Amino acid sequence: MTRSYPLALLPVLALAACGSKEREQTIRTADGSSMKIEQREDGDGAKITATSKDGKQIAMMTAGPGSKWPADAAPYAPAYPGGEVTGSMGGTAADGTGSIVTFTTADSPDKVVEFYKARAQAAGLNEVSTMDINGAKMFSASDKGGGRSIAVQTSVNTGKTTAVVTSGSKK
Repeated sequence: MTRSYPLALLPVLALAACGSKEREQTIRTADGSSMKIEQREDGDGAKITATSKDGKQIAMMTAGPGSKWPADAAPYAPAYPGGEVTGSMGGTAADGTGSIVTFTTADSPDKVVEFYKARAQAAGLNEVSTMDINGAKMFSASDKGGGRSIAVQTSVNTGKTTAVVTSGSKK
């Protein structure tokens, strides 16, 4: 059975907002699965890890400075060279895996989109759409038979490109 933990995220907000000395909390469910919430000492970031009852990590989220690209992200959605990750989420379910990463870079939206477009094409994904709306670039690709997909959205704010890369695959 798949579990949803929306209320379990509230302790992260409480830890960050109240300046509590407590920096780590583990929540256990009746079926034996758990969620570990860690706030970095600087109070500027958090990591949440959900684990199934057999101890297998099923989801991980990082937010704030020091965030990292998910280790199990699809090979056609690698970390962008020189990009500074500002938040990430990755997870595994019975029917597949997926990740969402937000990062900033000094590179143009065109360069970011071309980077991921090349990786998608090399992996055999077919372009679904490409858009340019007032300088905000978007790209998506998938392979219908294998259930793999990637979507990239970019925009420019204060001279930096912000990008969101969403990828996933079905098992």
